[in-house]
Amino acid sequence: MKTAGKMKGTKNIVLLVLPQVQLLDIAGPCDVFTSANRFMMNDQIDSEYRIYLVSGTADKILYSSSGMPITCGHTIYDIDFPVDTLLVGGTDLTVLDNINTDIYTFLRNIMGKVRRMGSVCTGAFVLAGAGLLNGKKVTTHWKFADILQKSYPELEVNVNPFFIHDQQIYTSGGVTSGMDLALALLEEDFGQPTASEVARHLVLYLRRPGIQTQFGSALPDYDMMSRFIKEVRNLLKHRLGENVSIEDMSEAMNMSVRNFSRVFLKESGITPGRFLEKMRLDQAKNMLEYTDMSIDMIAAQCGFGSAVSLRRLFMKHISLSPSQYRKAFKGTE
Repeated sequence: MKTAGKMKGTKNIVLLVLPQVQLLDIAGPCDVFTSANRFMMNDQIDSEYRIYLVSGTADKILYSSSGMPITCGHTIYDIDFPVDTLLVGGTDLTVLDNINTDIYTFLRNIMGKVRRMGSVCTGAFVLAGAGLLNGKKVTTHWKFADILQKSYPELEVNVNPFFIHDQQIYTSGGVTSGMDLALALLEEDFGQPTASEVARHLVLYLRRPGIQTQFGSALPDYDMMSRFIKEVRNLLKHRLGENVSIEDMSEAMNMSVRNFSRVFLKESGITPGRFLEKMRLDQAKNMLEYTDMSIDMIAAQCGFGSAVSLRRLFMKHISLSPSQYRKAFKGTE
């Protein structure tokens, strides 16, 4: 195996740990980098990663979302070594409401000293809170992409890719996407042969096919919607097969079309027509996964009119045809 002229030497990788972090946000990239070390040692390549777990608080022992303790060697208050790459693990968004703002100061101060900085899953909210993603193309977990965009309108959020690279900032999607990102960073540092070997060892694709939104819902979780949007959704959920207009929606809410459209866009971030389209898409995905109904029948019941229209929307949003989606995601019986 050769490094194909890529960078050599030791690179210090910081995995920034927050309370309630998902273990795989940290363990996934860590396993990619440590596996790379083993392969490079076996091939007598004079390169390695040194991985440091650094707490985003004053405590060196933090508890993951599963309750498992994570012991960090350092905190953001005592880093005494140069950092090549820093990745922020994700956490529950409620944790960020109470996090010490020192973490944002730390990230802003270290930004000019690192070669690259990135995030896994909802770690993007931490980088955004520090003001480091302004004007950048970014991604995060598909479930929270709309919230990230609404909270930080200066960002360009794209939910589809498993990871995005914009200048020295790297953001990845949900959970296992952190391993996709780590493999990309490894390939960037030491070449495709090393990255491919690590991917095979971990039984991963070096470049995972598809897009992140194949795995999620087109709309955010019901609990994340405002009261107004929930009410509209509840009105629409039994009418997806009908020809529903904005006039119908506004009349049902006892509002003028203009006021309804304005309020809906403000509270959801999308137009009523776009929202209805996403509801229909989610319903079609559920029916493909959990029923044996024909694609023509699903198209009719979800308000698409024809299987051609359904296929067009699937290709637009998730880059799979309805039949491909059913084959990939329908459970076995």
